[in-house]
Amino acid sequence: MSMTTWVLFAGLPGTGKSTLARAIAERLGAAVLDKDRVRGALFPGGLTDYTAQQDELCMRAMLEAAAYLTARERVEYIFFDGRTFSRQAQIEDVLLAAGRAGARWRIVHVKCADAVAEERLARSDPSHPAQNRDPALYRRIMQQFEPIAQAKLEVDTTSGTDEVLTMVEEYLTGKE
Repeated sequence: MSMTTWVLFAGLPGTGKSTLARAIAERLGAAVLDKDRVRGALFPGGLTDYTAQQDELCMRAMLEAAAYLTARERVEYIFFDGRTFSRQAQIEDVLLAAGRAGARWRIVHVKCADAVAEERLARSDPSHPAQNRDPALYRRIMQQFEPIAQAKLEVDTTSGTDEVLTMVEEYLTGKE
């Protein structure tokens, strides 16, 4: 197996990160580590509080799991989903861990029109593991979203994720 690649799906809530990650994971046989699902498993029901501390604990668990999978060469791609990566420090933490684990990394920055993301978030989705998602959260995170300094692929999912699947797959596999 070739070297493992860790892929960060960055972007505001409602832009289609999870939908895109799941679709590409199916094509590439990737492991998807979703912070929202990890949080739900570690802090079920009323134990979920959506604090920064809880998010960081979940991310540490995900980084440990990714390092474990990388060391054992279990998968070629590990996707990090469920976090906006709105702060440069959040990205750097994952990239440092990837380096320690001997993994490559890629960043996919998922964007869409504000009105589209807000409309997606306004629809109630009881199956989504993060029940704190709404248009107000989108606007709050947008206000403090720091530019991504590292190399990345930017994709626009305003028209949905299907149009960008091949582009993302080619970026990740190096078949551009």
